[in-house]
Amino acid sequence: MDENSSPQIALTDLERFPLLHDLSFLNTLRQDEFAPKFNFKSGDRLNENDLEKVTKYSTEQCKEKIFWEEGKKPLWLMEYLTWCSKTVPFYNKKGCKLEVYPTTSRADIREYPHFFVSNEADLNKLLVYHTSGSTGPKLDVLFDAVSQANWIPQIESVLKDYKITIDADKNTTAIALICAQAKTLTFASLSTYLKGAGILKINLNASEWNKPEDSNKYLEKYNPQILTGDPIAFMALLDLKPNITPRALISSAMELTEGTKKQLEDYFKCPVIDVYSLTECRNIAYATKSGHKAIRSDLYLEIFDANKDELLPYGQRGELVVTGGSNPFLPLIRYRTGDFCSLKIEKGVPFLVDLEARNPIVFYSKSGIKINTIDISNGVSHLPLAGFKLHQTKDKSITLTGYSNTEITKEITNVLNSIFNNDIEMSIAIKKIAQSNNIGKSQYSSDFF
Repeated sequence: MDENSSPQIALTDLERFPLLHDLSFLNTLRQDEFAPKFNFKSGDRLNENDLEKVTKYSTEQCKEKIFWEEGKKPLWLMEYLTWCSKTVPFYNKKGCKLEVYPTTSRADIREYPHFFVSNEADLNKLLVYHTSGSTGPKLDVLFDAVSQANWIPQIESVLKDYKITIDADKNTTAIALICAQAKTLTFASLSTYLKGAGILKINLNASEWNKPEDSNKYLEKYNPQILTGDPIAFMALLDLKPNITPRALISSAMELTEGTKKQLEDYFKCPVIDVYSLTECRNIAYATKSGHKAIRSDLYLEIFDANKDELLPYGQRGELVVTGGSNPFLPLIRYRTGDFCSLKIEKGVPFLVDLEARNPIVFYSKSGIKINTIDISNGVSHLPLAGFKLHQTKDKSITLTGYSNTEITKEITNVLNSIFNNDIEMSIAIKKIAQSNNIGKSQYSSDFF
């Protein structure tokens, strides 16, 4: 997709939902008196064969299972590599041994997207997701209807650990993606997999509603079972104080601090789950006290050296690399995520330890002592910050911009002085969270990198 182009509405509702014959709830969601000014239309496009695949995937994902044991590989891996070697031009004839595959990167996908498409992929099923580019240049990611729809079973497998289910019914709103941005695509849709249940993507920005109070009235009327979004959007929602009863909040895209998590859980009276995901392969892991627990058995995880193709042992920190997935338009083999952690296995399930979902940045005190960003993340995690950005300039002074509706400048100053051993000059700005935030997810930056 050209960078300057915008998605265009090209399909009818019958083409978006070929298996759903009753679209009355979709029309209700779109035409409600309190509905936002939806600016897009979206559907899952699942046919009978597709729905069968998603249902089978759901059954597999929700099973109690052993992903793999330390020092071993999952049973499906050899077959997957053989299939990629035979049908995906980028991996042409490399065979079924993982060790012969070099790592791949976002730059490879950006430069050769067509070489990653399996010869078996049905081009009539092609979907394109245009990423925001918040962690680098923008990227078009290709999907099919099945791999796109599989994100719901992935979320269900996480909710299962909290004994939470999603009701599949044509008269309920299952999931609402909450945004708080200057501008984004918004729509009402349905899930064929969830038997016609509603799916919403809404922007809290008051300019996208007929009246400012309509966002609360709309959410309260349809009371979504699950809310997804980033911490900024959730804190903007909290500021509106809607009278809704979600079963869980799924937070992603940015780091969720413990302070923000507690505020959200106190108000909404439900678990707030911090999920780590990539647009290129969707959900990967979610935060637990033992680290980020892997969600999917169809992704094989490894840790590599950040600067060379060297596999690192379990327990050693490096760049997370993923292999697998269900997307015939982008099968991944040793794909560098750009995020850093170490890996451990507990009872056959991988955990990402000390995950830092960003490029590694090192800060320096005035006297040149290196400061790990993990220490900073941990130090501010108990504060009610929906997000923050920290930048260091060449003179080693640091500037922190935080997003919170609580005045916490003094607390942040104390935390940073403690981490930098009182050997740093800093400026701190706390910005109030609004319903029209336009904040990227990059957290740390430095003139030294």
